[in-house]
Amino acid sequence: MPVNSSDHWSEYWAQGRLTSLPQDFAANYDGEVAEFWSEVFEKVPEGGHVLDLCTGNGAVALLAAAYFNSMGRKVAITAVDAAKMDMAAVAQQFPVQSGLASQVDFVADCPVENLQFPDQSADLVTSQYGVEYCDWEPAARQVFRVLKPAGRFQMVCHTPSSDMLAYMNREHAEYARLEELGFFSAVDDYVDGRTGHEALKNAFSTISSRLEPEFSSNGSALFGSVLGLLRNALDMTGQQLDSNREALQAYRFQMQAGRDRLADMLRVNQALDDDPDWTGVFVRAGLEQVRQGQIRYRGQHNAGQYYEFRKPQEPADQHQDG
Repeated sequence: MPVNSSDHWSEYWAQGRLTSLPQDFAANYDGEVAEFWSEVFEKVPEGGHVLDLCTGNGAVALLAAAYFNSMGRKVAITAVDAAKMDMAAVAQQFPVQSGLASQVDFVADCPVENLQFPDQSADLVTSQYGVEYCDWEPAARQVFRVLKPAGRFQMVCHTPSSDMLAYMNREHAEYARLEELGFFSAVDDYVDGRTGHEALKNAFSTISSRLEPEFSSNGSALFGSVLGLLRNALDMTGQQLDSNREALQAYRFQMQAGRDRLADMLRVNQALDDDPDWTGVFVRAGLEQVRQGQIRYRGQHNAGQYYEFRKPQEPADQHQDG
């Protein structure tokens, strides 16, 4: 049952990202994804409360704030994540979002399995590419507990057949290729002082000559980033390289964090593939499944599967969670 460390996600959100899919969404979610959420928010009662789980840097919560602003409606929005958030970094990258962020109550270091919110306090609980990373059973119990009677839980999840999974598998192979070429070991040896700048440049020159034709063939964003670093390093003097050792170490750290996040996502997708009926955990917690379906982005990309659950008006005693 998926449970992941939040450290490498905290590092990611500290870069000011809004979504976990920056290759597809330059800023926040748009197109059919944003339209889907607008339809969900439309059903929230005036003066209601939206609770967004596994919010990251608040992509869905900010969509909610934008929607309710446009409708002139007053709705409380809370956004939680087990990782640390960096809304200052978001405001720096996306100034238009800073005003919206002030309308959201962000709560970091808050795992879904241990929500610190009163019973029956939310009209709508949301999650996009989030709850599937949690320990499903305690997460489902918490969702049931915090929902008001007739409240809804709406989530969008990865699916084993999504286009995003195909992208992740390609990137996984690209990380493995960089390891095979010796990129990571060359950087580690230099940063840790086991080799000098001459050995680093020799290694980088060899890696670059092998990686260039592969990048020309597949246009990989990951390969493009690494090649940019290799070219800059090869143009530096030994003294310049030594003075940039910390920057190289930071790049290596970000690469490892990215690889760890990718491993999380692939592990979760494998868990979903192994248990295609995993969403039944929410029904067992006491919710009723209302509908499910697929979200297509730009009319062609499979962006994931959506599920809508509803808490009964009069929940059975056996489902109550103290």
